[in-house]
Amino acid sequence: MLQQIHKGSIAIASLLLVVFIAACGGGSGGGGTVASGGIGGTGVTSGTVSGFGSVFVNGIEFETDGASRDVDDETDISNGRDDDKVLGIGMVVTIIGTVNDDGVSGTAESIEYDDEVEGPVAAAPVEDQDMVSKTFDIFNTTVVVGRDTTVFEATDYDGLAQNDLLEVSGYFDVDGKLLATRVEREGVLVLGDSEVEIRGEVSGFDGIDTFLLGGITITFDGETEFEDLPGTVKNGQFVEVEGILDSATSIAAIRIEREDEDFGDDVDQISIEGIVTDFNDIGNFKVAGQRVNASKATFEPASLETSISEGDRVEVEGAIVDGILKAKEVEQRGGNARVSAIVDSKNSSAGTITLRVVQGQSLITVATDSQTQIEDKRDEVEPFGISGIKSGDFLNVEGFVDGGGDFIATQIERDETGDIELRGPADVPPTGGSTAAGTVSILGVEIATDDATDFEDASEAFMSGTDFFLAVDNGDLIEFTDNNEEGLPADGVADEVEFED
Repeated sequence: MLQQIHKGSIAIASLLLVVFIAACGGGSGGGGTVASGGIGGTGVTSGTVSGFGSVFVNGIEFETDGASRDVDDETDISNGRDDDKVLGIGMVVTIIGTVNDDGVSGTAESIEYDDEVEGPVAAAPVEDQDMVSKTFDIFNTTVVVGRDTTVFEATDYDGLAQNDLLEVSGYFDVDGKLLATRVEREGVLVLGDSEVEIRGEVSGFDGIDTFLLGGITITFDGETEFEDLPGTVKNGQFVEVEGILDSATSIAAIRIEREDEDFGDDVDQISIEGIVTDFNDIGNFKVAGQRVNASKATFEPASLETSISEGDRVEVEGAIVDGILKAKEVEQRGGNARVSAIVDSKNSSAGTITLRVVQGQSLITVATDSQTQIEDKRDEVEPFGISGIKSGDFLNVEGFVDGGGDFIATQIERDETGDIELRGPADVPPTGGSTAAGTVSILGVEIATDDATDFEDASEAFMSGTDFFLAVDNGDLIEFTDNNEEGLPADGVADEVEFED
């Protein structure tokens, strides 16, 4: 079975020692305090790139001038200005360096990126019923992309096709599916010519020149380059293979590299973004494959302490001691709140955007921070930030509602005008009605329903409006959709209302 490997852990102990000595010798690094937005001190930061002008990862703006960059095994030195030409929004990277006491700025010593898998789409992607996500296989890895949650380069959500050669970055969920944060199209499969990459555990080694990675046959010869290996492989080793795809299940290796599968046993300061798996309780779960104990952590929002579960996307900050990340902070990333609507206004200095969902109803204010990933899908402006958003733009926003009731955006995408959507916790009251007519309120926006409204339960099965209003309760996650092609706010009468998981 293929597994997620954390290449950023290679030689972490020695690298941390180097930057620790530099920080203690009067460098610009902070003194190890914890502040809102990130860790302070020297350590490891692993998460998605959310912006440039430096490099933003996990809410920290890293100065990169002079930092070593290892991107897809190509190494160079950053000049602090061209990072957006080498890296991309949505890439999952590992940065080793110092973080200042403010917790939101720092200096990178090294930046490392490697895709999780690179290869051909095995069969035509399968779209879900709501037409917001697609699933397909690359080798033995099942990849899930989101229409509005995955960053696409040289392709788009609708253009994905069988035999597309894709490079995918993202996080593995509890089922072993790769939730793609970024997908880049490298071309179309040509057997005997296309270069691919795959990771996994060596099995079935014949002692000569052939082994298996999750059912894919790997062959090597005297010209194959070995890295961090004694000239050959052994069963049970975790490796990355780069090579030429000879057939659907056979790769001729150009390079084989030994990889670690975690961040190390002891790391003074670490910030990791990823998907919660192996959840037992808040004192025992994993994020991005790293075991976490958050029994003494603070949570943002505070409700996350009791609601956190497998499948949540979070950021965890703390120190790794004897292989366990002792968390000081756990913050929700991603989120179950969503709005697709027209921009009414923005306040760049405050980092807020107001959206008009339903004509005549309350506006929804969306707050951004240094961790908010902002992308321009409409005009493909790069780099792109809140300053580029204009009144009348159509945005897809994903985030969460914090303890104070504020909508915190984790991802914003400017797009062509589409359906008006609002997903969030139901407000009760006012909620009431039947199949004939009713009213439901989400995040303070009241939405009318009538006998033409489609109602669905959490399994996407149709239900009557009467049954919906009998079932809905305060705080239930529901979504409203108003089909829209004219760039106007919704008229307030729902085309569809459904329960969400």
